Amino acid sequence: MLLFLFSAVVFGIAVFAVDAPGCIGSTELPQHSAGLTQSAVKEMSFTSGRQDAFGYHNIRRDTAFLYVVNNAPTGIAVWGQSHECYQCKLLRLVEVSGNTSLLVPVYLDTWWKLTLAVTHANEDKVNASTVLCNQLTEHFGENGNYSLFINVNKSATDNSDVCLIFTNREPDNANIPIYVAMGIYAFLALMYSLFSFGYRNGVLSTFFNWCITEGVVNSDLGSPPSRQPITTNTSVNKDPPKPRRLKSLDAFRGISIVIMIFVNHGGGGYWFFIHARWNGLTVADLVFPWFVFIMGTSMSLSFSSMIRHNVSQWTILKKIIRRSLILFGLGIMLDGGTDLSTFRVPGVLQRFAISYLVVASLHLVSAKPKVEDYRITKQYRLMFRDLVDYWHEWLVIISLMVLYVCLVFFLPVPGCPTGYFGPGGPLVDGHMNLTNCTGGATGYIDRWILGEKHLYPHPTCKKVYHTTVNYDPEGILGSIPSIFITFLGLQAGKILLLHQYNSSRIIRLLLWTLITGGPALLLCEASKEEGWIPISKNLWSLSFVLAMAGTSFLLLTFCYVTIDMKQWWSGVPFFFAGMNPITLYCGHEVLMDYFPFSWTAVYGSHAELLAMSLLCASLWVAIAYYMYRINFFVKI
Repeated sequence: MLLFLFSAVVFGIAVFAVDAPGCIGSTELPQHSAGLTQSAVKEMSFTSGRQDAFGYHNIRRDTAFLYVVNNAPTGIAVWGQSHECYQCKLLRLVEVSGNTSLLVPVYLDTWWKLTLAVTHANEDKVNASTVLCNQLTEHFGENGNYSLFINVNKSATDNSDVCLIFTNREPDNANIPIYVAMGIYAFLALMYSLFSFGYRNGVLSTFFNWCITEGVVNSDLGSPPSRQPITTNTSVNKDPPKPRRLKSLDAFRGISIVIMIFVNHGGGGYWFFIHARWNGLTVADLVFPWFVFIMGTSMSLSFSSMIRHNVSQWTILKKIIRRSLILFGLGIMLDGGTDLSTFRVPGVLQRFAISYLVVASLHLVSAKPKVEDYRITKQYRLMFRDLVDYWHEWLVIISLMVLYVCLVFFLPVPGCPTGYFGPGGPLVDGHMNLTNCTGGATGYIDRWILGEKHLYPHPTCKKVYHTTVNYDPEGILGSIPSIFITFLGLQAGKILLLHQYNSSRIIRLLLWTLITGGPALLLCEASKEEGWIPISKNLWSLSFVLAMAGTSFLLLTFCYVTIDMKQWWSGVPFFFAGMNPITLYCGHEVLMDYFPFSWTAVYGSHAELLAMSLLCASLWVAIAYYMYRINFFVKI
């Protein structure tokens, strides 16, 4: 209920914000030095369905207004391109005749920096010989009002100042709704902490007993065995106490699923809450790898629990196969559609199923039932038993990754350079036509085996790079890196299982953060585009999975220290979502477009879209809390 009330407050603030002067969706028109005619005002009044000059998004948000003033006697053309489109040709945006001003503005994107160039109107391309002035680089602000002046009165030997950009109206701060939401969440967290503290001290136990989350339900995921004191009294036949469940794993899983719901719902329309167009990293790119990582961690503890209870390997194998088939089937139902000619085969849950099936089957062969089974005489083997006792698992996983790298870099792709793994498309300015080269070998294998019509038809690179072929980020070849990060999650589970002291666990988790994160920085050269292997969620590149593994080890360390070790945080509210993640994911996918989780945007502003995304995520957390209270847990 508290989460629902909070979401209602956020929605109210959003409605107020979009009606405030100076915000997108208001009736106030921006001022500019060139002046507006009545026709221009009318043009700006009917823009709700239009997009910016690059076709990225609706112009009601993330848009700047650029007026072109041409003082040259001949017509000119203004060209532009986003920095997000790496090594791309410039696009022709607008033409302006000689000695005139463009009264209706050019609507420019404000997500990324833009490069602008000016040529004569009769030029069909941009190069050093055709530009009238040096190319301009500008990062425009939302709702900002700018003017581009073209003046050719300079001498032929000095034309560096021919094109000038002036700011007529300062842009709005598009991040204000985020700051408001963060403030409300911080206030809510503070109130919860105060009430919880009062309850623990017996002050508010009557009124706020729902705040306590100590009655944790143990599931079949298991937890590390704790060392029990040795007793010689065998006269009383008592069952041994159950090992304490690690709440940090549920909190980690809950963080992943809540952020996944938030970003899948649009993330308020902010670019950093949407998947990167090709290379690079955003918040939305974190959650999928985090989820498969923690799946591997839980796998280690679950297997140990089942084997301790004398569950046979055959029974465990049947459970692995059953769970994989259910996950794959759910993914097919959610992603496939109803048209068999365009039925999508890959998907998120399908990737979960494949990763789980491979890693769980591999680990089943060597999983140990008890900590006592690891008694080793040599000290160095005792310190590294989570590695040396599983060397054959590492041999298989490393072999798979070598196969993956060889296919990416050396598999010949018809019509494409060998080793190319970029977005392709007609805009990429290369030595050969890269129109059909999206994803290189990764995309080629999917199109060859599955058929292009059965892949995701709206890849993130489509709008920016104008790609014409389908590309699936959950394709066949990318399953190998997903298996790798699941296995690294399994390694984290082995650390929690085999090392009984907190200091030993934390040191090893942090060490693995460096082991994975360091090579990721090296491979991408701490750069978005210029590294040997750029970070790309679309490809699940080697640098991407290593970077995501590093952040996963770090986040797991944080959750373990604050929740299980120091008990500074109970894991609320993410703990509830982590107890029923598949239910929340499937429910969200089915009900995403229905009220109250969603509605047709009235203003289309960041404030309204952010309120919608927060309300959706908050409602699903509230549903997870209710399911927790009634002891309703869906297991696969």
